Amino acid sequence: MHIDAIYAWIVTIDPTTTSTDFTGQSEQNSADIDFYDALLNKAKRKKLPSPSMSSPSKRQRLEDSDPFVDCDATPRRPVTSAPDSILSNSAPSFDIPVRFTPEKNLRAALPSDAHDLYDALVTAEYCEAILPAALKDVPGLELPDTRPYMWQQADKTTDNRTNISIVDKNSRFQEIIERSNESSKLRRSEAAWNSHVHWHILSQLAETSSVRVEDITSARIVPRFRPCFTASDDFPDETGSSSTGSYSTNSNTSASRVNTAKSVHKMVDFALVLEPDQDLAAIIERLTKFPHDATVNQTAYFPLKNRPAPVFIETKTAAGNGETADVQLGIWIAAWHGSMRSLMKRGGMVERIITVPLIQVTEGRWTVMFAVDAGSEIQIAYRDFKIGSSDGPIGMYQLQAALLAITKWMEGAYKTWITRVVSRALAQPQVSQEKS
Repeated sequence: MHIDAIYAWIVTIDPTTTSTDFTGQSEQNSADIDFYDALLNKAKRKKLPSPSMSSPSKRQRLEDSDPFVDCDATPRRPVTSAPDSILSNSAPSFDIPVRFTPEKNLRAALPSDAHDLYDALVTAEYCEAILPAALKDVPGLELPDTRPYMWQQADKTTDNRTNISIVDKNSRFQEIIERSNESSKLRRSEAAWNSHVHWHILSQLAETSSVRVEDITSARIVPRFRPCFTASDDFPDETGSSSTGSYSTNSNTSASRVNTAKSVHKMVDFALVLEPDQDLAAIIERLTKFPHDATVNQTAYFPLKNRPAPVFIETKTAAGNGETADVQLGIWIAAWHGSMRSLMKRGGMVERIITVPLIQVTEGRWTVMFAVDAGSEIQIAYRDFKIGSSDGPIGMYQLQAALLAITKWMEGAYKTWITRVVSRALAQPQVSQEKS
């Protein structure tokens, strides 16, 4: 029997078992054991409160390395968090549902902490002052369908070196546009889109001295922050319904069960992470020293362990399943909220979690939503909020303005908030990590 399967079985029957690495391999491996396999394969269905999705029948093993636990023959008990965690004294509750809520007046539906970012993104949405004035003087450059309000004011202090840089960036934009349109024509896969197009956009437009882009398709949620399953009766046969004005992740359809099974294995694609300054880095390093899966986010994936990541990006193709993308974002943001609540509880903070943007990309089209801490639930508030596209020059300059607004928010409001959260958490008496 695979050692990971043995470990998963031990944890299901012994909630006091810590996340010790029995294999002698990296600690990340044991932290990333996927306990969803054991829960999703139960003969008697279990319900996921956040997001509340029903589960599929037994899935097939995808790889030889994929641990298999036969839950019909294995005793099962809920997975609990490791004791004496510096970040939390008990496993966070995921009984708060995640609800996707369309809003006609999105700004009014958002807390005030998101208004400045929202306003900046609306400016990008309407293409206001997104085009550098230097582009007007480039011979042979065609920018179809431009309007006067799209152009920035000419800056008399701009030197020739700056103008050359602007022209060079426009050339790189043209290369991305060609790759994007080619990917659409060839019907490339999601992974191919990510490598051919999306990564280049993010690395060129979203990276600053303190913001970095990470491919997080290999990241997994640490066990104590994974959405919990609670025992329930078998789901009825009727299909789930959605209420007017909102979309909840509650659904009993067989398609949803399949989507949930896939979603817990394949998480979101990219994250924008904050590269902490020296002071913040020192605080986070002390906070995440113990246990081995301690993290300032919801995953122990090493690039995100000590670098706060408030912005997550889910990509899909035109043929992709929108519901699956929503489920993946819902699970990921629910786990992130769980991690933030754990940190805030540690520091004695009783307040709303900061509102964060979520980005969905469908081939070349980029849209944004907002994850709102609504107390009794996590609301994903949205409308058709396009912030750019990679199929033409106007869309690329839209994206440049939108991603600039998001990185400024990360370096400003978000950095201030997360610094306060981790500082308060570290200031509290630490639970001893000594093991007998």
